[in-house]
Amino acid sequence: MQQKTVLITGATGLLGKQILKQLIAQDYKVYAAKRPYSVIPLESEKINWLDINTMEDDLFQLIPEPIDFAIHAGALVSYKKSDKTKIFQINTDWTSKLAKDSKKAGVKKFIFISSISALGKNSNDNLIDESTPKSEDEFLSNYGNSKRKAEEILWDLSKGGLPILIFNPSVIIGPAKRYQSSAQLFGYVGDQKPFYTKGLINYIDARDVAETVVESLENKISNEQFILNTGSISYHDFFKAIAKQLKVKAPYIGMPKFMVILGAIMENIFSKLSRKPATLTMETAKMAGNKKIYNGEKAKNTLNLRYKTLEQSVEWTVKEMQKKGEL
Repeated sequence: MQQKTVLITGATGLLGKQILKQLIAQDYKVYAAKRPYSVIPLESEKINWLDINTMEDDLFQLIPEPIDFAIHAGALVSYKKSDKTKIFQINTDWTSKLAKDSKKAGVKKFIFISSISALGKNSNDNLIDESTPKSEDEFLSNYGNSKRKAEEILWDLSKGGLPILIFNPSVIIGPAKRYQSSAQLFGYVGDQKPFYTKGLINYIDARDVAETVVESLENKISNEQFILNTGSISYHDFFKAIAKQLKVKAPYIGMPKFMVILGAIMENIFSKLSRKPATLTMETAKMAGNKKIYNGEKAKNTLNLRYKTLEQSVEWTVKEMQKKGEL
């Protein structure tokens, strides 16, 4: 049987690395796009690395054979106001171009890794699912808005014959560089910082997302959207789970939302004076008190998912990051 081919973007990130492992295990031939300066996270004879210099590059012109499936996991995750233009260029415009190029190339399925940030927020009981209404007046970060705009483009393309799947994962837990993605939260606890916000964190193991994405390549499900979320927990309890694994003291001072926003204002002033990037922005401050719960039952029932527990995810992440000297 002929080996199936997959194009993947975002392959050097926290999630991308786990998707690569799953693709290799399932014997796919992989073409993985990366920036020229990005470090290759995984070496395999089944992976062909493609250096892309600009978003204008037609990746399919760099590949010497037809591509069966495309997985678009590449994105810019930023909550800095100054990054707004770049966020939309990468998360919206690039997604649009890649999807259109995929349609032209005859790709059998285009899988887009979106985010729960793109979903509607108008729920009376704080429970969000794929059908929760969206409105123009709800708070949406530039990142969330860029993903929502990309989803709208994909739905239009699906009407024109491009089979798509959209996944909206919550906070993806997994090992990475200390400054990357959710690994920053592990570094925060490892540094024994005292503060925590009084909101909820919705989470999922990177391995669960990767397995779901790869298993969805050749099933008959298309033109659907799925929230991927194991569960929700307070930031305080989440930090305690990490601290237990690290054997350090967990953050113990709860910060009310107004103090977090005040901290963001002070951080912004300091950032302008020092010309250093702010670690706490107004967007992240507004999201800090989030009490919304994302319902992952549709994916669980339709795709037969078996979620790993938070303890399993934290233990794996800590051990892998410690091996790499990141904790």
